[in-house]
Amino acid sequence: MVYIVPLFCFVIPLIVGVVAMRCRMGWVVPVLSVPGALIIAWAIWKGRQMTGFGGIGYAIVAVLMAAPAILGVLSGGLIGWLRRRHPASKGPPGLEPPGWRQ
Repeated sequence: MVYIVPLFCFVIPLIVGVVAMRCRMGWVVPVLSVPGALIIAWAIWKGRQMTGFGGIGYAIVAVLMAAPAILGVLSGGLIGWLRRRHPASKGPPGLEPPGWRQ
């Protein structure tokens, strides 16, 4: 479970970021990143107010749920932006067949 939750929190926003950037809806990436950053800030703030092990749940929310979500949506946005610039039909940049012109 420790590995599944961060994986889902990373992969789902990654897919959303890729699809949003491929569909030219780039505004979705910052709109999803800001609430994630606010959740991290809130969880750290709230966890620091607790004593003993009471704040560990807030740290888990910040590190294992919100941080992978932000990284996922930003990575997905970057991947989608790069894939939109270089479509799959061309292949990766620098691997075009000899004599190929755009």
